Amino acid sequence: MSSRLRRLGCRGVAFLASVVVVAIMVLVALHDWKLGGWLVIENGIVENLQVVLIVATGVLAARQGWAAKRRGEPFVFEVAVVAAMTMLCIGEVNLDRVLFGTKVIHTRFFVSPKHPLGWRLLAVLVVVGAPTALGIWLLVHIRELFWACLDGLLEPWGQTATLGIGLYVLVQIFEHRIDRLPWQPPYFFEEGLELVGAIYMFVGLAARQREVTIAAGGRWPDRPGV
Repeated sequence: MSSRLRRLGCRGVAFLASVVVVAIMVLVALHDWKLGGWLVIENGIVENLQVVLIVATGVLAARQGWAAKRRGEPFVFEVAVVAAMTMLCIGEVNLDRVLFGTKVIHTRFFVSPKHPLGWRLLAVLVVVGAPTALGIWLLVHIRELFWACLDGLLEPWGQTATLGIGLYVLVQIFEHRIDRLPWQPPYFFEEGLELVGAIYMFVGLAARQREVTIAAGGRWPDRPGV
């Protein structure tokens, strides 16, 4: 089975997995409209699966970045991917609300006298300071990041991951319009498209991990064109 998937290539694997997942979701919704809606509720099965895939993508990128650092190679691309996956994950699970019972990543929290000043200053440091520091670091290494992204776009794994990221971003931009489309349980199309995007991102980074393993002299069977 694994040899067949390798022959299919990462783009084919991502497409096939997406078709299977979307088909299952549609069949469930057609059979039971309420059950289809239950699949895509907040913190439901589909959203949790997105989070698992996003976290797995971030872990793969972190592993690849650590390996690149140990070899003395640039790792700015991997840092950018980990940062992006972290933001997506926080957005999906509302981590601040889960941990603190309130929306910390919001201007209202920073200016609200209901919360102690110390907690608000700490929130500013974490929510504003950390991303700002990371953004500055990425800007300093912007040329390395640009060429790494360009090199990735020339590879099947990079095209697969980019398609996933692009789809995810488009869903966020047109979220409200997608949710107003007819013939769907609430948020069904939105969550389904986000899941497809997460699948493509994970498959792309998994294919890259295979290439890194081969380049490092690992025993993963060679298969060109993945």
